Amino acid sequence: MSRLSRMVLILGGLTLFVAACRPPQNAYQPPPPPEVSVALPQSRTVPETLELTGLLRAEDVVEIRARVKGFLKTKHVTGGRRVAKDELLFTIDSRTFEADVRQAQAQVAAAKAQQRVAQVALERLRSAIAVNAASRDELDRAQAEVDAAGAMVDVADARLASAQLELSFTEVRSPIAGRLTMVPVDEGQLVGATEPTLLTTVYNDARVFAVYDIDERTVLELRRSNQNRRPNEDGRAGLEVRCGLANEVGYPHVGAFDKADARVDAATGTVRCEAVFDNKDGTLLPGNFVRIQSILGQREALLVPDVAVQADQLGRFLLVVNDNNVVERRNVSVGPVFERLRVIDSGLEPNAKVIVNGLQRARPGVPVKPSMVAPAVVAASQAVAASQSVVDSQPSR
Repeated sequence: MSRLSRMVLILGGLTLFVAACRPPQNAYQPPPPPEVSVALPQSRTVPETLELTGLLRAEDVVEIRARVKGFLKTKHVTGGRRVAKDELLFTIDSRTFEADVRQAQAQVAAAKAQQRVAQVALERLRSAIAVNAASRDELDRAQAEVDAAGAMVDVADARLASAQLELSFTEVRSPIAGRLTMVPVDEGQLVGATEPTLLTTVYNDARVFAVYDIDERTVLELRRSNQNRRPNEDGRAGLEVRCGLANEVGYPHVGAFDKADARVDAATGTVRCEAVFDNKDGTLLPGNFVRIQSILGQREALLVPDVAVQADQLGRFLLVVNDNNVVERRNVSVGPVFERLRVIDSGLEPNAKVIVNGLQRARPGVPVKPSMVAPAVVAASQAVAASQSVVDSQPSR
């Protein structure tokens, strides 16, 4: 062999040797399926509810105004405190009114004295008539004078009663028990000069009413299902109504339906309703906006943890895992939340495995590794998280 041929063989052998010594190339390995937690829907009897927004008002609201003109002498209360019925709130300078009462008393005494004089004169004329010593005309005039004197006594009594009434108005008392608003007047201020001056307002908040509006379509459906009859009017028990404040979880305050308007508001297409709540501890303040939940009845429903329900431009949906452990989308129609579980009205099978944890790693058409959990466990953890968020939202003191 020539020298060139030997060199070619040597180089070829070296190339094969180097290629044989190289490590094998790594093939692409897909990541393992993401782990998710799934739960089966619960079939339960739940309240059939209507969720709305309402505004609280007090049972009684009374504006306290100055009914007579005078200088405010004493403020016996401060704004914001609770008062009892007939408790003294303000005193207006009463000296002018006391003088008017004394003057009216004197006029009554004078009128009664004039009445006595006229009565004596009438008795004398009657005696004179008996012995033909006086004429009948004189007797008639004497009787008229007695009647006129009696009328003047009545006028004086009325003036005295009016003066005493105005004197009583100098002591301003609360007509109801309740809590006061802020007091916009100060001692020494002239009140009642041109109009009855507003001194304060009393709110009786022992019971409060939640005012809320129901749309016309819902009202028509409710009336059709109840033969156009209202609660409390046909022997049915009053409907239970619950409410919750902005810083409360759920609807902790339990009340009852009280009344509804007799017409549909043409401007809004709604019917105004009211529910009453006991408020002995004063938790519910008039003017508060509240969340209303009206309990209409009971029904069977499927429930899933509320955290599993998602929404996009197409509406509400759930992610479920099929028998091949592949994620699928289920468009659903949802109802209210009950004990942290969302009512699913339609679109979900009773045996569907709903993804409740790991939603950010699940996509429709993607395989996953599911693990089963109980819906109650998810709801409990959700409640703890919500309670913590309410605590964190409270201002520090």
